[in-house]
Amino acid sequence: MSDLFVKVLRLKDGKETVLHLPNEQCNYHVVESIDDDHILLACARSIYHDETHVDQNGRVYDWDGNLIRSFCLGDGIDHIYTTKDNQIWTGYFDEGVYGNYGWKKPIGNSGLVGWDHEGNIIDDGNDRKLTGECLALNVAANDEIWYFIGMDAQIGLMNESGEFQFSTDALGFQTFAINGDAMVVHRKYFDHHHFFELIRKADSYEIVQELDFRKPDGNPLQPQLTSNRADRLLFLDGSELYYYSIFDVFSHYKLSL
Repeated sequence: MSDLFVKVLRLKDGKETVLHLPNEQCNYHVVESIDDDHILLACARSIYHDETHVDQNGRVYDWDGNLIRSFCLGDGIDHIYTTKDNQIWTGYFDEGVYGNYGWKKPIGNSGLVGWDHEGNIIDDGNDRKLTGECLALNVAANDEIWYFIGMDAQIGLMNESGEFQFSTDALGFQTFAINGDAMVVHRKYFDHHHFFELIRKADSYEIVQELDFRKPDGNPLQPQLTSNRADRLLFLDGSELYYYSIFDVFSHYKLSL
């Protein structure tokens, strides 16, 4: 395998920080901030070779490019989010739930797993009421864990008060912003982008309207990459980043990378 050049860009308080990893062997798919100004990089896939040899697809670096620690987060990772107290939550697509790459009993068989910052499992999800392929994941205020299980179109919430489930008529979305009883979701199928506003009614989140996001030139927003955290959505359309927050205006930024 040839070496890869990995570049991580952070924008914080108007300051740009860049991490260069010029001789990497791993093809990273996800980046998250974690304990004391470090970053977590993770590969979506992990091969189970045997009980003594499993790919460690989670790696923590400092901003000088030093590898601090590595650990296995399981195969088939679709989403990763860290919390304020440095827990790691991983959501898995179907190969991570049902098994592939040598995994007879996948780590992600519940669809959603919680870890401490050292890479030790704190919640394997086996006692969770809602399990299955995790299509979308979000960490909201007060370290609430929100997730969407596509098989039964169910939205799950875990917080200090317990575990809750909500039905929804919004099918197949991959990213979402959440603020109280309001939710905005993004669904991408066959390059057709759909944005919906949902409102909670009792134990369900129901679609109240479809949203039509337009760029300053009047063309519809068609992001190649999307991300979310709490009440915010971030879209990459070409070389432009678009930021949206529930109950906020649609803001437009151009970044030089």
